[in-house]
Amino acid sequence: MTDTQVIAAALGEDSALSQAAFYVLYSRYSKGVKSHISRYITDATEVEDICMETFAKAFKQLSTYSAENKFATWIFRIARNTAFDHLSHDKASIRKAVHLTIDYSALEHIDLPSDDEGPEEEVIGGQDHEQFLLCVESLPELYREAASLCFVENLGYKEIAARTGLPINTVKTRISRARAMITKKLAELEDE
Repeated sequence: MTDTQVIAAALGEDSALSQAAFYVLYSRYSKGVKSHISRYITDATEVEDICMETFAKAFKQLSTYSAENKFATWIFRIARNTAFDHLSHDKASIRKAVHLTIDYSALEHIDLPSDDEGPEEEVIGGQDHEQFLLCVESLPELYREAASLCFVENLGYKEIAARTGLPINTVKTRISRARAMITKKLAELEDE
């Protein structure tokens, strides 16, 4: 069955067929999704958790999938965005932990805080995203368009090559160099 046929079965009325279709999609793409996530996340347990979260999000939003695009491109976008969400959340948690002091001597029971992000963490995450967007915009013109299409619009290499008229290897090279420049710039901003 093609991905389009499997997705149609997943969205169908028959719950047993629908569950089987979800399993088929997971079986086809979980290895690739994990590999894609591990470009951003190094901890194997986290990669597994993010993969499961990616598929949960994808299955909830399956009705929004457009057959004009490849399913792999769509699920990889969700995976990358989910990985970035985890990275932003981890940075916010580290900042929060650095300023956290607890006097254990006065406490008989320790209540664990909620995992929900408060307004401050949302602002910090938004600032990180804004810095990222500014870094993309500050790239030399040669790399800016490819980086924007990849990192902001979440397009794959083939889609970027088709839109820009560039050979796919040129697109890969420009995105790789743009990623290195963005990483360096973000590291410099962290040190300030």
